[in-house]
Amino acid sequence: MSASEQHPELREVAGGILERFGLVLDDLVVRPRNGTTEVRLVVDLPEHRTGSADLDTVAEASSAISEQIDADDSLIGPGPSVLEVTTPGVDRPLTTARHFRRARGRLVLLRTVDGAEHRARVLAVDDDEMLRLRQEPGTDERGRPRRIPKGTPEQLSIPLTEVDSARVQIEFDPPADLEQLLADDTPADADGPEPDAAPKES
Repeated sequence: MSASEQHPELREVAGGILERFGLVLDDLVVRPRNGTTEVRLVVDLPEHRTGSADLDTVAEASSAISEQIDADDSLIGPGPSVLEVTTPGVDRPLTTARHFRRARGRLVLLRTVDGAEHRARVLAVDDDEMLRLRQEPGTDERGRPRRIPKGTPEQLSIPLTEVDSARVQIEFDPPADLEQLLADDTPADADGPEPDAAPKES
């Protein structure tokens, strides 16, 4: 049983507070260390959002959670505690449908269970957990564009169950057609707030 499963009340309270700030709880770890209870929360934006959580918003949510922990000993027990609230790092492995939905528009290096590797951009995750990608092989060590292997389509559909590992790749120059690419792949009736109604993103 994980630490988060051992503290369902804390998960529920933290999740409720984060919801008020437009955030979700991604991971929760509670552990004792040198007479102090350390609480680490990883928070993120909802899966229909792109971009990164606003750090000022994360700080405000952290203060609200800290106040609740101080006021209610039943959450982690009495005694001193240290709370850390952070956001997922770019090197976080993508392991769930929510992770891939949050990575919409990002370039990933993905390996399937049969050993095939793909450098591709995440377009969407369908309701049946089929991952849709656009292959972007990049350039070689001399800066020459790499070609997609002959007979391989530019766009791929891979079941999440066939993904062995995947990580977001850092890029400094996203493609010019990225905004249109994502707009074309977003259902007209998709749930979630309009972009101008969402909290500020960093």
